[in-house]
Amino acid sequence: MAEYFVRSEHDRARLVSFLQAADLSKPLKVAITEVKASRSNAQNRLLWKWNGEIQKHMREAFGQMASDEEWHDILVSKLCPSDVHPVTLPDGTRYRVGRARTSKFKVDQMTQYLELLDAYCADSLNLLLPHPEDLVYAIWGERCAA
Repeated sequence: MAEYFVRSEHDRARLVSFLQAADLSKPLKVAITEVKASRSNAQNRLLWKWNGEIQKHMREAFGQMASDEEWHDILVSKLCPSDVHPVTLPDGTRYRVGRARTSKFKVDQMTQYLELLDAYCADSLNLLLPHPEDLVYAIWGERCAA
């Protein structure tokens, strides 16, 4: 199976040449998909900055003791529900497993999650998260950089 990334006119010409030279005695399946980037470094840095702020706020304002990683898991589960399903072990013990994983989010999904997290913290936790200008510009561009 061949996989080609087309980023330039040169790449497109190579792909066309490949298709023109293809052996048509056997059927071919060609699929063209847009490549979507995983979450950006700026998104990741902002997420973990915010998770630290949430951990600090929850400890100081509510006496809730959990790490920033634990708050991350809790809030992802709350704001991005996923397909949770039961699993039963051989001894009969039942567990519910499954949650969204931000490490698998594409850039647009991560942007949506950050917006949900920001709104949830302001509305439900009485916490205004910081918006460092460099990260906000890298994530949202000019629309939020004012």
